[in-house]
Amino acid sequence: MANDVTIVKNRQEGLQRGMLAVLLGMLVCIVLFQAGPALAEDVKYPDRFMLRLGGYSVNNVETIARLDSNNAPVGVYVDFNKDLGMDTSGTVVRLDGLYRFNEHHGLGFAWYALKFNGSRTVSRTIDWGDITIGGQVDSELRFDVYKVSYQYSLFHNEQAELGALFGFHFLKTFVGIDAGVTQAKTTAITAPLPVLGLYADYHFTPRLSAYYNFQFFAINYEDKVKGALQDFLLGVEYRMFRNIALGVAYNKFSLNLELVADAATLYLNTSWNGGMLYGTLYF
Repeated sequence: MANDVTIVKNRQEGLQRGMLAVLLGMLVCIVLFQAGPALAEDVKYPDRFMLRLGGYSVNNVETIARLDSNNAPVGVYVDFNKDLGMDTSGTVVRLDGLYRFNEHHGLGFAWYALKFNGSRTVSRTIDWGDITIGGQVDSELRFDVYKVSYQYSLFHNEQAELGALFGFHFLKTFVGIDAGVTQAKTTAITAPLPVLGLYADYHFTPRLSAYYNFQFFAINYEDKVKGALQDFLLGVEYRMFRNIALGVAYNKFSLNLELVADAATLYLNTSWNGGMLYGTLYF
């Protein structure tokens, strides 16, 4: 019961953080559009094509999950960090891209993956699916995220841009628990998860710029896929050359999801945040 209350509390806090992120984005946009003109015009904006590649560091990862067999009593929530000793930090390579068909319409895409491992001697028994495990337990958690979105520029000039987007997150989740002789693993691939979002870009100078991107969704598809997602990204980059830029960014990601399969139901609540160093190509 306590874990159930924790999950509900996490969801409420997540929605509150989402509203704060939206308000922050609106404030950022207002401030940016009130700023003065660019100092020079040696860099063309907006660019037709962008490709960003970087090393993504995540910290303070929290993951709570429960796997219920559809033919057995309800199990218990497992805190992968506290109960199973799973890592709370990791690194991933992330790829983002954007192609503009014209000044208003564009197609964005992204891919990144996260993997965490844990190992701990568990003093209590844990109901995971249709088995009960205990003792020495090794665990693995993997996320593969693929994104595609249509972007519409509501306003832009040579210095600033404000837009909205609609797209899909294709999220593949793998949760594995190995307790020696007794072993349980589950792989879940979600249906495409629709997302809405806002984005803004601002050039302080033609070479120094900042951007904001916030994506979110809430879904209940035939009582088989339920949940919510929030993805917040804020970054600054510097154009070293006409087609090459270097930058830093901060990302906050949170997800709670319920996936109903033929044999079992997976409940998953996770969040992470961290910084990214990256390089960007523009054409």
